[in-house]
Amino acid sequence: MKIPCSNCNQHLEIPEELAGQTIECPACKASLIVPAIEAPPPATPQVQATTPQAASSKKSKSPPKASKSKKNKSRSPIIAAIGIACILIMGLVTYSFSWSSQNYSVTMDGETLYLEVNSDGSFMFSPPDGDHVFGNWEIGGGNGKLIVCTGKARRSSVKVDIAYNKDTLKLISMSMDGTKMPSRILDKIYLNKTDVKIDPR
Repeated sequence: MKIPCSNCNQHLEIPEELAGQTIECPACKASLIVPAIEAPPPATPQVQATTPQAASSKKSKSPPKASKSKKNKSRSPIIAAIGIACILIMGLVTYSFSWSSQNYSVTMDGETLYLEVNSDGSFMFSPPDGDHVFGNWEIGGGNGKLIVCTGKARRSSVKVDIAYNKDTLKLISMSMDGTKMPSRILDKIYLNKTDVKIDPR
């Protein structure tokens, strides 16, 4: 290294091994301190900048996710099955209530009686004396083939119960104020479909 003498300003060639030591100037014999050599700055770590294109390329290497279309395809049979079930249920309900009323006639002891069963759950029964019976009906029996009608006469309030098989139209039971019609008579009685409407007046 080259340093100037602080006394005579003579430029001196000093070996680096003498750095930090006191030497004598060969020209003027003055004492001077050789400056210490500064340590080189530590190497700065290099950080590579990631460009948006590089980041996107890294993301693209990730395993592909399952597309929504596959999920939708897996659900489509379930949706179709639910739709078919709804259509069938609606069809059964529509069929069950497609009729507004069923009208029947029955002959007992030479007298013709009329029974009107409505889809809203009500019924009317017209005995020979004209004291109409009004009430409600429901499905009964273990096999669901029995129609049970329960009501009261409008004027006399006599309780009337009628039950018949909806498939065979056979009269199963009939009672008025708890008095049941004998089974020997019921065995021969069937309802007959008719177009006659009961006048509720």
